[in-house]
Amino acid sequence: MRRDYLMKIGLSTASCLLALLALEIGLRLYGFNPFRDDRGLIFRPSSSPGLKYELTPGAHSNFSGTDIRINSQGFRGPEPSSTRPAQRVLVLGDSIAFGTVLPWEATFSALLQQRLRSEKRDVEVLNFAVGGYDTLQEVALLEARGLKYEPDLVVVSFCLNDISIASASLEHIERIKSQQKSLLRNLRVPQFVFTNIEKIRLKRWLSHMNQPEVFHREYEHQIEAINDNEVELLDLLKNAPRYPSTTWYGDRDRIGRLRFAFRRLAGISRDHGFPVVVMIVPLLLQEGGLYTHLTAHRIVAMEAQRAGFDTIDLAPAFMRAGMGNLKSGFGDIIHPNQRGHAIMADLLADYIASHPRREPPK
Repeated sequence: MRRDYLMKIGLSTASCLLALLALEIGLRLYGFNPFRDDRGLIFRPSSSPGLKYELTPGAHSNFSGTDIRINSQGFRGPEPSSTRPAQRVLVLGDSIAFGTVLPWEATFSALLQQRLRSEKRDVEVLNFAVGGYDTLQEVALLEARGLKYEPDLVVVSFCLNDISIASASLEHIERIKSQQKSLLRNLRVPQFVFTNIEKIRLKRWLSHMNQPEVFHREYEHQIEAINDNEVELLDLLKNAPRYPSTTWYGDRDRIGRLRFAFRRLAGISRDHGFPVVVMIVPLLLQEGGLYTHLTAHRIVAMEAQRAGFDTIDLAPAFMRAGMGNLKSGFGDIIHPNQRGHAIMADLLADYIASHPRREPPK
């Protein structure tokens, strides 16, 4: 009986091992290899107030076949010029401006610099975008690292999900980095289990952080009041679309935090003598030829203008091109492809051409 029992255990173990081997082979044949994307290695915890995490200077990553390099100064793109150009444009933003799925040369920052230099302008465009950042983190990064470059213009690339919590937690980043350095990183089955567990963990964490009461408790010291006499704004909030990431445009706390971020940026702008333009990037959704999120665009534009900023609304140009033609991948309603970035660069170049460089105050 003992021999039969051991034989059954041996057969069960062998069957499990064969099943795991078959799954390993199947995943490899399918091309499943999430850790060829070592994007977790380009992030590190940040000691700067308000950032939580930042890009790792000198890091090199491959995301879905796209080569991503972080320069020695901690942002994507070539090293900044050692001599001061006649004009410097600094871009703030999240994964859209960062160009997560695009080579550097196809991002609107690189295309903008190319267009301006083709007009014989001595200009440099620095891309300080970081995937997952919201507007307040972007302002904190400008304070911590961007001001030393003395920008002549700051561009805020604003995605409609920037008023929600869309970034990964530090714990998530650390778990990915730890797994990528583990001895099992080359085996597909452990990767498959780990990545699916992490997706569930991150989804639950984001859902929790975006609960109105949790958001208010977490950020109440960064929320400016919206007065009851702001009738136009309150009407827009009441009629704000509910799907998908614009759900929160009906929430006073979210708009109050955006107002706080813009006011903080406006103070820096005045102190350092540079103008700010907010470029509003649409969601890549179009239903029956209509774009149903213009109310959210209007709310952002009102808050930007309240802070004294110019705005560039990309919705009309994107609708003319067709939202579906600008998607970087199936089902991705956030990230424009190279054609979308080219439109962004063109509109920014037109804006800069029609707004002569302002001399900073002495």
